[in-house]
Amino acid sequence: MSCSMKVKLKIETQWLDLERKSMMKMQERYRLWEQETLKKARDAKDLRGLREVFYQLGDRWEWDQTTGAWLSSGEPLDTVGLVLRMPGLQEDKERYVVYAVMAYSKGLTSKFDHLGDKERVILERDRKTGEIVCWSTTGHGAVDIFPIDLTSLFTVENVLSNCFIVAQPGDHALRLEDPVPPELLPQLAKRLWEIAGGDKRFTIKTIDVLAFKDVEELLDFRFHRYANAVIELERTWTTLKGNTAAKAKEIVLDEIPKHIESKDRNTLRRTEGLLHILWFKPPIEQLVAVRKAYDEISSEPTPTKIQVELQPYLGELLYSLADIIEKAKYLKWKSVIEKKEFRESDVFRGLELSGLAKEAMAVALDDILREHSLSYIGYPERATIRGKIMRTLFGVSILPTRLLLSFMRSVVRALLGAAVLSYRLLLSFADRLQGGRNRKERSEKETPGSKPTDESS
Repeated sequence: MSCSMKVKLKIETQWLDLERKSMMKMQERYRLWEQETLKKARDAKDLRGLREVFYQLGDRWEWDQTTGAWLSSGEPLDTVGLVLRMPGLQEDKERYVVYAVMAYSKGLTSKFDHLGDKERVILERDRKTGEIVCWSTTGHGAVDIFPIDLTSLFTVENVLSNCFIVAQPGDHALRLEDPVPPELLPQLAKRLWEIAGGDKRFTIKTIDVLAFKDVEELLDFRFHRYANAVIELERTWTTLKGNTAAKAKEIVLDEIPKHIESKDRNTLRRTEGLLHILWFKPPIEQLVAVRKAYDEISSEPTPTKIQVELQPYLGELLYSLADIIEKAKYLKWKSVIEKKEFRESDVFRGLELSGLAKEAMAVALDDILREHSLSYIGYPERATIRGKIMRTLFGVSILPTRLLLSFMRSVVRALLGAAVLSYRLLLSFADRLQGGRNRKERSEKETPGSKPTDESS
């Protein structure tokens, strides 16, 4: 992927119109929020007081500040993109998560918070067969149940350059749309989505997307290494746990002492709990648990064989997790403290981005690590039961719901059209009737009255 990748973004025009009105109100709210924040900081008596101010603001204050400034001076629904490379759950596959980071005020909100939208589509490529599939976000973070096949486009680069990314900020949805689907079912699905959209007008914008190579090499943000460490730890744990038959035989034959068997069982159970945290908690909330698990095994004076096997995987996980957290914090800090240097860095060469959009991209990386779990980011198969239920409900209901709404809009438009037509016909009929009466009255006035015959003689 090249540094200056361009992607076509389709946005429903009504959202742009609404956002223009909303941004005018948000500008004033942002100024008030900024003034209140600065006043709290100035009123702090010492560093402890200043620290308390930041605690009160919460973890998202940088995101609020950056997107607020972006909204105050940018274009409606200004958007930038970035790509995170991740390993597939199968060894021959790799995934690419395309995030669209949008300056969106969430319509007419009641207060200044959560101003930015971060939605994603997930692409998976089979390195052996060349197969490419895509999961879109149908609504509120839930992705498609069944991915669409985009193998005919050959590469991920071609997919992003030829397809449209359709943003629906009101539904928290981001959909990849192939302009010319090659098969019957994708064509049918595309047509159904068009019907579901009714006669909506769309605006097409070209946005800049930061390629995964630049994210990894120029920003030095190596998310692939972290995700791979989680997957490798799970594979190792699954293998060790799966050898239960052999272990049971050894225990029966007294080849494994009871205290070692108990230690191994506890280690595997704790690793299972750690994996639950790794899949379902945001990365920033994982660091304490990962460090604790690694320290416990590393400090074991007489480690078992299972503990020895797990230790390097936990070490790699700890290093890669700490690395992306520190890099995200550093990028966010640099974008705020050293704005000029950050905006002019090589990573943005060839990208037509405003300075605020560049800052928003840096802050977005940190916000993703604070808000989104690994299963949410790129592995919907590993979602919680609640997540899977939401995914199924949205996947099954959202298209029929939009089709129904589109049908209802069509019926309402038809009824309104019929009512307007009937009203115009009635007015026309009334005008004609009134016109006929007026002509008759004028005719009677203009025609002289006839006189009797005897008087005329």
